[in-house]
Amino acid sequence: MHDAILDIRRLRKAFGALTATDDVSLTLYPGEIHALIGPNGAGKSTLIKQIVGELRPDAGEVRFEGQRIDGLDAAARARLGLARSFQVSSVIPDFTVLQNVCLAVQGGSGRSFGFLRPILSDSGLTEPAGFHIRQVGLDGREQIAAGALSHGERRKLEVAMALALRPRAFLLDEPMAGMGTEGAGQLVSLLSGLRTEAPILLVEHDMDAVFALADRISVLVYGRIVATGSVDEIRANPEVRRSYLGEEA
Repeated sequence: MHDAILDIRRLRKAFGALTATDDVSLTLYPGEIHALIGPNGAGKSTLIKQIVGELRPDAGEVRFEGQRIDGLDAAARARLGLARSFQVSSVIPDFTVLQNVCLAVQGGSGRSFGFLRPILSDSGLTEPAGFHIRQVGLDGREQIAAGALSHGERRKLEVAMALALRPRAFLLDEPMAGMGTEGAGQLVSLLSGLRTEAPILLVEHDMDAVFALADRISVLVYGRIVATGSVDEIRANPEVRRSYLGEEA
């Protein structure tokens, strides 16, 4: 197997007597979707904040493409290519789909932000923006204000903007939240194809989506990884069935 793009090593974070993450280790490899699941209060949010740089761990390491990054802030990690989406949206509701993705293209290129009119007249921005819009299935919606999009379309726009940042890895935080059956199915198809662009660490409660997408699954319970394996291995794991899936072992 190739070297890990993202390598989390024994991360630990405590808040007083509460240990939120307890020696957590996991890896993300090229071309992979690695799902992180667990009940509410398991420590997923605390772990994600440590990975993206919003929270400093008490112990352990975060390595990205072989480089230790746990001393870097969130902006520096994003510049290296660690793209986070869905938890905090950067979509501007009053801007059109095209305008939003153009701004993301500009940000991904490292160019300074200018006035909107020059942005839209710059083919170096509009052409790649149009490509990413088509890539997520929003062609024909370029001139619609982001605030007028359906929930599912807004998710697609967020993916297009993440792609425009030219990430080396995606961290997607509950992308299926609030989605209906049809929208969730469309998003599953879209995310499945994204692993060829960059591997995905997927935090998700929708187990149908997890089982459809994941190459590997890690289960976090009370701050500890209790199991990591394939979909079939996780489904068959007695501890996981009992502690998370709500089934008798």
